[in-house]
Amino acid sequence: FQAPLVKELRSDETAELYFINGPVEAFPPEGFEEYFGQGPYFRFIRPVEVEKGGSDVLERIRNFPKGLTAEDQMRELMRGGISSVPVPKPGTIHSNESAQEALDYLYGIMEEEGPFDGIIGYSEGATIAATLILHEQRRFETDGIPPMFKCALFFAGWPPMNPELDTIVLADETDLTITIPTCHIIGSLDPYLAGSMALYNICDMDTAYLFDHAKGHTLPRDKDTVRELGDIIRNMTLSLGMA
Repeated sequence: FQAPLVKELRSDETAELYFINGPVEAFPPEGFEEYFGQGPYFRFIRPVEVEKGGSDVLERIRNFPKGLTAEDQMRELMRGGISSVPVPKPGTIHSNESAQEALDYLYGIMEEEGPFDGIIGYSEGATIAATLILHEQRRFETDGIPPMFKCALFFAGWPPMNPELDTIVLADETDLTITIPTCHIIGSLDPYLAGSMALYNICDMDTAYLFDHAKGHTLPRDKDTVRELGDIIRNMTLSLGMA
């Protein structure tokens, strides 16, 4: 896997990345197969409804609610039906079960393949990564198990689930905070930008970096942007004594 950012971070040994697939097989919407590349495809949370019976991605984007704040938009989206968003609906048959299975899956990888200094997630992967971080923090408070991750990178993320896995975490409803340094890579043209900002808002503002690559719900690929992002990540790792 030779994505531009991977090559940038490997060029001076800033980071060596370990890639995993989600534990659940996924199926792209009809007509979007080429966008996602060659399968098979995987995700972390089982969908609440059979995907082929749901609304298509373009319709969801067009119907993305407006609101005064990112949190208002996320609340409205949750009321409009969780099939529109990449997190399970509270109280549905797959919500707690599938999310817990995802966390167990990740904890197993951490134990077998770790330790890891940081975690990276894109879209639904960012939601699960942030949920895992909050779960690690709660586990430390209750069981005294030190968290593994020292930092996190979220690409086009969404807010996490709380440690009880029964609702999403929004900054104006809770004091829960991701306390480790984070870098939030957003696109100002992303139709789901409110999700990224809602995730940013529940992180420690003193150590949360916000990086706008000025495109959509994608990963940055042009050389100059990737180099600038690489420098931000280097600074973050240096501040943690990881370099």
